[in-house]
Amino acid sequence: SGASKRCPGYIATHISETDNGFAASLKLNGQPCNKYGQDIASLMLSVRFDTSDRLHVHISDKEKTQYQIPQWIVPLDKGLGVDKRHHSLEFTHAHNETSGFGFKVQRDGEAIFDTTGHVLVFEDQYLELTSNVAADANIYGLGESPNWFRRNPDNTTITLWNRDVADPFGENVYGSHAVYMELQSKSAKFHGCYLHNSHGMDVVLAPGTVQYRVLGGTLDLYIFGGPTALDVIDQYTQLVGRPACIPYWALGFHNCRYGYTSVDEVNQVIANYSRARIPLEAAWTDIEYMDKTRDFTFDAVNYPVSEMKKQLDALHARGQKMVLITDPAIHVDDAYGTFVRGRDQDV
Repeated sequence: SGASKRCPGYIATHISETDNGFAASLKLNGQPCNKYGQDIASLMLSVRFDTSDRLHVHISDKEKTQYQIPQWIVPLDKGLGVDKRHHSLEFTHAHNETSGFGFKVQRDGEAIFDTTGHVLVFEDQYLELTSNVAADANIYGLGESPNWFRRNPDNTTITLWNRDVADPFGENVYGSHAVYMELQSKSAKFHGCYLHNSHGMDVVLAPGTVQYRVLGGTLDLYIFGGPTALDVIDQYTQLVGRPACIPYWALGFHNCRYGYTSVDEVNQVIANYSRARIPLEAAWTDIEYMDKTRDFTFDAVNYPVSEMKKQLDALHARGQKMVLITDPAIHVDDAYGTFVRGRDQDV
C-alpha cells in the first residue's frame, strides 16, 4: 500500500538459536511513519518448528501491550517442537536496503511464504505484512464470504469482519477465518497459512502478492507444509482443534427461513412436508419468535409459549427436532430480566 512504501521497515538484531528454531529482535530501520497509529519501535521475532510440517512465526511487540488471543479462549496445539534439520520447511531471513527485514519459508527449494522486498509495518492500530505469490495464484479460503471457490488473485480485497447480512456475493458475512491454502502450479503441491489474530482485517490479493492489513494485535503466523490439500486441512485442524462430531439427525433435511409471521405458519410449512412426502429432520424458527428480538423471550401474540410447546411435542412425537435461532445480543434495558440478571452477576 502507499502507507508501507513510506515506512522504514525493521532490521533484525540479537539473533539467537533456540531448541526448535531461533529468536531475534526487530528495530525500526529509520524514522517512524505513524500512518494509522504509532509505529512500535521494538519487536520480537520468534520462529519455532512446532511439528515436522508446521512452522510458527510470531512477530510481537517487546512490551507485550498488543492484544493476543488468550490460550484459554482458543486453545492451540503447540506441538512437541522438532529440530529444524528434521523439518519439511526451511526458514531464512534477509535485509533489504529499501524494505528492511524480510523472511522466506521454502519447501523443497520452492518459496511458499516470502516477505522479502516488502516493508513490514507494525503500529499499535495497524499491521501490514506482504508475501510474494505467483501472478495467477491458486488461493482458497479466507472466509467467510459467498464467493467462487478459488479466490480471484487479481486486485481482490477480502474483508474479515463479522456481520449479519443476507449473503451478498463477494462480501464479508458471519464468520472470520484468516486461513488459506495455495496450490503451487509448478510443483502441484499445496501449503497453508493461518494468521492467529482476532482483529478486523483486509487480505488483499494482487498479481504477485498477498497482503494482510490488520487493525491491531500481533503477526502470529502458522505455515503448513502440506503437500496435499488434505494434509493442509489435517495440519490446520491439529493446531486449532478437530471439528466436533455432529449428531446423525443433523445430516438430514432441515427447513429454515427468515420471515415466518406466526407459529401457525410454521406449523403449516411442517405439515406441507408430510403432504409432499419430503423427509424432514428438523424445523428451525428464526428470531421472529422472540418478543422484540430479545433473547430468551417469546412473542406472546404470534409465537405464544403454549403453542410453541405443542409444536415441539408434535415434532418429537414424529422423531423430528426443533431448533430456535438465538442471536448473541442482549438489549440494554432495565425492564429486561436477562439484561438485569447479567448485569447483577457481572457477566
